[in-house]
Formats: sequence, C-alpha cells, structure tokens
Amino acid sequence: MNYNWDPLKNILDRLPEDTVSRAAACINRHRRIFVYAAGRSGLMLKAFAMRLAQMGRTVYVVGETVTPALEPGDLLILASASGTTQSVCRYAQKAKEIGADLFIITATADSPLTQIAPADILISAPNKNSAASGQIMGSLFEQSLLLLCDNITENLGADPAQMRLRHANLE
Repeated sequence: MNYNWDPLKNILDRLPEDTVSRAAACINRHRRIFVYAAGRSGLMLKAFAMRLAQMGRTVYVVGETVTPALEPGDLLILASASGTTQSVCRYAQKAKEIGADLFIITATADSPLTQIAPADILISAPNKNSAASGQIMGSLFEQSLLLLCDNITENLGADPAQMRLRHANLE
C-alpha cells in the first residue's frame, strides 16, 4: 500500500518560514514549560515534552501526578485542532488568570481557544469532522504537530550525545 505524503507536506510547507524559530525563541525565554492537549494531540505534546526533558529543560505534562503548580512567568503550550476542546480552553483561561504565558497551536483561527489567546501557530489541517484530508479524523493535524515539535527541538540546539545521556535507562 502506498501512502500519499502530499497532504502532510503541503500543510508543513504552508507554515510561515519563521514558525519554528519563533517557537524556539518563546521556549528559550522560559525556565519552566508545561504542555497539554487532549487525545492524540496530547500524545504528540507528550513526545515533545520528552525531547525537551532529554535536552535538560524543565518541562511538565499537565495532568500528571508530579506536575507542580503553574506560576506567573511559566510557559503553557496548548494544542487543539478545533480550538473547542473544553479542557484545553479551561487550562488556557486558568493560565491567563495566573499570569503564565500561553503558546497556542491550533488549526482553527476563530475559536473559543483563540478568543482566550491568539494562535501562535496555525496549522492549516482539516479538523476531525472533515473528510477533506483523505485521512481519518484529525490525523493530519496530529502528524503535523509531531513533526513541527521535532523541528522545534532541533532548532533549540538539540545535542544528540547529551540527550542520550538523559534518555530513560529503566527500560
């Protein structure tokens, strides 16, 4: 079975050229980073959190039992293709009230999420209810999110040798 990579490539090619460097600069301005998304998008951000931890960054996944309180000046990275995911919107509002900085990744420019804070990255992928992508549900957004986060990691100056030293060794 051949896979058509064109839709994914087209989405990534439409991102503004400075997308990755802007995201990396935002992350570099923060000592503590928190990430959250629901469902498969959440899995993509957990993978990103793992890479950030392997780089030696202080990073937490919202909802995990060891995640500390969010504080003013922390960075909360949120992802929601639709921008309507209730938990994502609730956390965005709470972070704003606390005084934390938000970094929003979405596929929907006008949504409840972007009314709380503007989108920092707009991934032009169809939502999970659209058949336009040729893929099931929100796969193109999720795939784009993972590749985008990996590119951000590289732009942050990932050192593979140092990352290997921090890689889990209880496997």
